[in-house]
Amino acid sequence: MTGGLWTAIVAGGLGAVYAAIALGQQPDLSLAVVTVGAGALLLLLERVWPQQAAWREADGQWWHDLGHMVLGFALGTYGGTWLARRLVGDAAVAMWPTSWPLPLQVLIGLVLAEFFIYWQHRAVHSVPALWHLHALHHSTERMTFFKTTRIHALDIGTATFLWTAPLLVLGAPVPVLLWVTAFGNFTAQTQHANVRMRTPQWLNALVGTPAVHWLHHSIDKREGHSNFGMNVMLWDHVFATFIRPETAPRERLGIEPNHVPATFLGQLALPWQTVRALFWRS
Repeated sequence: MTGGLWTAIVAGGLGAVYAAIALGQQPDLSLAVVTVGAGALLLLLERVWPQQAAWREADGQWWHDLGHMVLGFALGTYGGTWLARRLVGDAAVAMWPTSWPLPLQVLIGLVLAEFFIYWQHRAVHSVPALWHLHALHHSTERMTFFKTTRIHALDIGTATFLWTAPLLVLGAPVPVLLWVTAFGNFTAQTQHANVRMRTPQWLNALVGTPAVHWLHHSIDKREGHSNFGMNVMLWDHVFATFIRPETAPRERLGIEPNHVPATFLGQLALPWQTVRALFWRS
């Protein structure tokens, strides 16, 4: 069934988290365990059901990608969340509709969070000085599970802070933040995995499916400057940056010219280029 595999992984992941919490498990730990499990499933599917069979071969960046998972994604998301909680503290205002059903609150949280994710993402694509923060994520010429977290800590940390802080200020309860994070985890994993997952156009227009995100990673500059939404595509429609993907995902990915260093330390030092562009212009 069209869209069946993507739906099964995302809905199955969310359902597994819900079941674990209902059985009395700690929510954050439940999400972490299920996220790892979903990742393991996608790694298996990459071997048996790849979108591009040639991409199963090593690209010489595996250790770099593993390092970015820890020093980039993990450090950045933790740092962005910690900073948001630290700065907001008791400054939250009681505006959040806590009496509404939780699924509706989560939907509101997804839409509001996506507004800030959208503009952070669009900014790092549009402002040349900020592009150095994000170029690492787009420098790969293939999609695989480990490319999900091939991102600089300052890039993902900024995005995490910018969506978490406003929800905290509005008084969003912890379960809303958890489920927004959960949906984001499973969509991000499926977006980057080299797994054949066809999705219908009505679904592509609503959420960040693999087809939508692969087009965003296209080497074509016009396509690369579209589909900035990560979870829901509402703001791409509102601000006219949505491009409808074709049936088959894009095969030519990456950036031209690609100035991202080949070394891991060089990749970690990419923000220095942003500092130079902002403060030492000739």
